[in-house]
Amino acid sequence: MALIDLIFGKKKTIKHPTLGVFQSERIKGNNQTKHYTWYGKLNLDNKAPETTVILEGNNASPFTNHLNFISQLKEHWFSKYLPEIDKKITEKGIDKSEEYANWKKTFYLSAIYAANDKSPEFELTLDPLDKQKINSIGIVFKNNIISEIEKYD
Repeated sequence: MALIDLIFGKKKTIKHPTLGVFQSERIKGNNQTKHYTWYGKLNLDNKAPETTVILEGNNASPFTNHLNFISQLKEHWFSKYLPEIDKKITEKGIDKSEEYANWKKTFYLSAIYAANDKSPEFELTLDPLDKQKINSIGIVFKNNIISEIEKYD
């Protein structure tokens, strides 16, 4: 064991059957009640860049409810979640501005963050495929329902 691992703990890796590999921050000890951050990547669309996933968990793995939401999101992205997001974007008039008019083709899901340690609350970020642009769309899901959607210019 390296000295740094002895002092600060080791990063753990798990392989989820649907979502792939997640790696933890450094974990020291075996305290199941302490919370840790877990990082992973998803590819929802082979044409788009990977999506960064940041979840909370304990020293063994990300929390089950976090993994369940991300699994559902991955499985039903095009059939359920994307149409719901499109409906909310239209309702709020976000697609009326030029930067967001063609958002389904010019934006991708860049990140998913667990917004709360244990509850099923997540923030999704849609970023432009064109890295020269800095605008984005933030979507908050609470209990699998969109509770907020905002554009950031």
